[in-house]
Amino acid sequence: MAIERTRDEGAGPAQGRPGENGDRPPHRRGLGTRELEAELAHVTARISRLPEGCGGVLLVEGPPGAGKSRLAREARAFAETLPIRVLGGKGDRHRNVPFGAFLRTPASHGRPVIDAGLLRTLSESAEQRFWLLRAVQGQLEQATLHGPLLVVIDDLQWCGTENLHALRLLAARPSSGAILWLVTVRTGTPDADLRATVTALVDAGARTVRLGRPPDPVTPSGSAWHPFGRLTPLAREVLRLAAVLGPEPEAGRLADLGGHPLGEVVTALQEAVDVGLVRPTDPLTFRHDGEREAIRDTVPVPLRRTLLSRAAELSLAQGAPIGQVALAVAEAAEPGDCEAAALLRRAVTELAEIAPDAAVPIARRAVALAPAGSAERAAAVADALPLLARIGRGGEGRMLAETVLSGPLPATVEARVRLGAAMSALQGSYAEALPHGRAGAALDGAPDGVRAPLMASWCLAALLTGDVPAAERLLPAAGEIASRSGSDAALALVRTTGSMLRAAGLDFASAERLAAEAVATVPAPSTLFVPAVWLASLHGMTGRVQKGLREATEGVAAARRPGHAEGLPLWLAARARLLLAAGRPAEARADAEAALSVAKESGAGEAVSRAALSVIGRVGALTGAPDASERSEEVHGDGTARASAAWSAWPAAPAGLAAAEDDPASVRTALAGGRTALAVATVAEAERRAARNPGVPFFAAMAAHARGLLADDAEAVRRAARILRGVGCPLPLASALEDAGRLLLDSDRDAAVDHLIEAGDVYRRAGAENEVARVRRSLLAVGHRRRASRPSRPRAARGWDALTPAERRVAALVAGGATNRQAAERLFLSPATIGTHVMHIFKKLGVNSRAALARAYHERDDTAA
Repeated sequence: MAIERTRDEGAGPAQGRPGENGDRPPHRRGLGTRELEAELAHVTARISRLPEGCGGVLLVEGPPGAGKSRLAREARAFAETLPIRVLGGKGDRHRNVPFGAFLRTPASHGRPVIDAGLLRTLSESAEQRFWLLRAVQGQLEQATLHGPLLVVIDDLQWCGTENLHALRLLAARPSSGAILWLVTVRTGTPDADLRATVTALVDAGARTVRLGRPPDPVTPSGSAWHPFGRLTPLAREVLRLAAVLGPEPEAGRLADLGGHPLGEVVTALQEAVDVGLVRPTDPLTFRHDGEREAIRDTVPVPLRRTLLSRAAELSLAQGAPIGQVALAVAEAAEPGDCEAAALLRRAVTELAEIAPDAAVPIARRAVALAPAGSAERAAAVADALPLLARIGRGGEGRMLAETVLSGPLPATVEARVRLGAAMSALQGSYAEALPHGRAGAALDGAPDGVRAPLMASWCLAALLTGDVPAAERLLPAAGEIASRSGSDAALALVRTTGSMLRAAGLDFASAERLAAEAVATVPAPSTLFVPAVWLASLHGMTGRVQKGLREATEGVAAARRPGHAEGLPLWLAARARLLLAAGRPAEARADAEAALSVAKESGAGEAVSRAALSVIGRVGALTGAPDASERSEEVHGDGTARASAAWSAWPAAPAGLAAAEDDPASVRTALAGGRTALAVATVAEAERRAARNPGVPFFAAMAAHARGLLADDAEAVRRAARILRGVGCPLPLASALEDAGRLLLDSDRDAAVDHLIEAGDVYRRAGAENEVARVRRSLLAVGHRRRASRPSRPRAARGWDALTPAERRVAALVAGGATNRQAAERLFLSPATIGTHVMHIFKKLGVNSRAALARAYHERDDTAA
C-alpha cells in the first residue's frame, strides 16, 4: 500500500480541511519574524556590509524552537536580494553523512561554488582530508572574485564530527576573501566536539546572536483544532511511535513495534500526510523537526526509552550490524545501565577499524552510561583512548583518562587506561607519557602484554625528556619483558630508545641500524609513529636530507589515512624541519604552521610546538619575514639566524642531543662572546663525532667548518664547502662559503670575493634574503660591486617592496585569477605553501581579498606604465 501525495509539496493548505485555511496557529515553529525583528535587523545589517569586504562568522545560539532556522532562512532570503552568492547546509541528526552539511550546499545565482567531486573525495578519503579542506577553502576564496559569499550552516549540533572539524578549519581560519559564515546551534548540547567547535569560532572572533526561549507552545494533546488532535487514536499512536524512532516513519518497522497490521499503519500514516504533519516523500519524513519533537515529547520518557530499546532489539534480531543499532541504544539507555554500556563497547570494537569517526560518539556514550567510579567506566575509557587518538583527539582522551584514575581500579583495567594515555602522549607530549608509563609498569597483576609497552614507553619518555641515565637503567629490563611478551609495539619502542642512546653516544651507524629495525618491528596496521619519525629525523641529522624528506612525505600521507590522524602533527613538524634542511624555507614554514594548527586541534604536545616554532623562527630570521621573526622570539629571544645553536629542534629526538649542523654556529657564538673554552669543547665534540662516523661526510664537513672558525683556518672551511657541495644541504654550504670568503679576505681577495658571491647565490636560491643582504654588505666592504648583485635598500615591512621574489610570483598569478592549486602547479610548490604566501601578501599589501589584490596589482602596472 502506497502513501499518496494529496497536495503539491510546498503549496498552500488544501481547501476545506479543518484548521488548514490559515486559522491554525503555528505549532512549535518558534518565534515569528516580528518577534525576531531585532535579531534579524542585526544579522541583515552584517550581511549588508559583506560587499564591503566585512566577512567573518555570525553564531546564532538558542534553545529548541527559538527561531534559529527561521532566522537563517530569512537571512538567506535577504542575502539573495543583494549581489551575494549563498550556500546553504543543514545538519541531520539521524543521517550523519561525512561532510554532508557541505555536500548539501546548493549555491544561489546559478554558479557552483565548491566542486562536488572534491567534496565526494573529502567524504570518502580521510588520507587527504587536511589538504583537501585547504583546497575547499581555496575554492571558497576563489568564488569571492565573482562577489561576496554567505555560507549558512543550520543546526550545527547535528552536523557530525567531520563537518565540525571542517568548520573549525574553514571558518575559524582568517579568510582572504569576503566570506560571511552564518552558523546556528542549539544551546545546552553536551557534545565535546560541538563545544570545541563553538569555542574555536568564538576564539577566532565570531560574533554571537543569542535567541531567547519562545512562548510556551501549544501541545498536540491539548488542542482539538491542531492537526494532531484531528487524527484517529490509532494514527496518533502510530505517529507518536514514529516521532520517537526518528524523522522518517517506516510503515513496516512501525507495524512490527506497535503490533498493528501493516495495512492499518499505512492508513494511519496517510492520515498524517493528509493533515500536513508528514511529507509524502520517499521515504516519508516529518514536515518539521519541531513538530516531530513536540509529538515525541507527549510520550513519557520511560516509555520512549522502552520503545527505543525494543527497536534496537528488533534490529539486532533481524541481523542488523550492532554499529547501526548503537545510536538507538545510546539514546534509550540511562546512566548506570551497564548492559547498554557493554553493548556500546561491542559496537565500538566493531566500528573501530572500519569507521573510527563514527565509533567515537558511541565510545563517549559508553563512558557516560557506565557507573561513575566503576571499573566498567574505566574499561570504557580504555576502549575510547586509542580510538580518540586515532582520529586526532588524543588530548581529549588523556583528559578522559584522568577522570577515572583518581580512585582504585583493578590492575588490568588501570594498566589498559595508562597504556592508552602513554601511547597517545608519545605522539608529542613526552612529559605526559612519562608518569603513565612509570605508574602502569609498576602495577602488580598487569599482564606482560600490557606491562611490556608500558615499560618501553616509560623508558623512551625518560630519554625524550632528557633523563639519559634513567633511560639507560631501564632499557635492559624493558628489552627483556618486550622479548618475553612478544609485543611488537614494545620491541619497536625499545629499539627506538636504543637507537637514540647510540646517537647520543655518537654512534650513528648503530643508531640508524636499530632505528630501521624498530620501524620494521612496528605492527601493521599501527598508529605508532615515533620510530619512523625518529628514523627520518636521523637521516636529516646525518645530512641524508632527501632520504629523510621522502620518508617524511610518505609519513604525512600515511597519517592522513583513516584512523592514523594522531601522527599528523609529528610528521608535519618533522617534514618542516627536513624541508628547512633542504633549503626550502617557504615550504618548511607552511608545514610548520600546519603542524601547529593540527596540534592545537589534536592536543599534541610541546615537542611538536617547539619544533614547529623553531622552524618558523628560523625561516623568519633567514627571510626577514617580520611576523615569523616575532614568533622566533617566542622560542629563541632573538632573530639572529647564524648565532643560535637551538634552531635544530627535532620533534622526536632526545632532549639535549646536539645536531652537527649547529656546531659552526655554536663556535661562532662562543668566540664572539669570548668563551673560548666552550668553542674548543664544541670543536672537539664535532671532530669526535666525525671520527666515529667515517661514512657520514656531513659530519666531516661540520667538523672542518668548526675547526676552521676556531683556528681562523680558511683552508679547513674551504674543505668543508667542498664536501658539502656533494651532500645536498644548501644552507650549511652557503654558511661555509661565506665564512671561507671572510677568512680569505686578507690573503686572497679574489678567492674571497668568489666564495662570497657563491654564498650569496646559494642563499638567494633558498630565499634567505637576510643572509643575502649580509653577504652583499661584506662584498661592499671590500669594494666589490656587481650589477647583478648590487645591494638593494632594506626590504620594507609593508607595500610591494616588502614582497619576496617568491611572493611576487605568487601575487602575479593570483591577481591573474589563479587558484592556490593552479598557482602551485605553475610554480611546482604545494597548495599549502601558496596559501601561506597569499596570506603574507595580503598582510604586506594591506588587502583582504583576491579581488583587492587584483585591483592593486593592475593599478601598480598602470602606474608603472
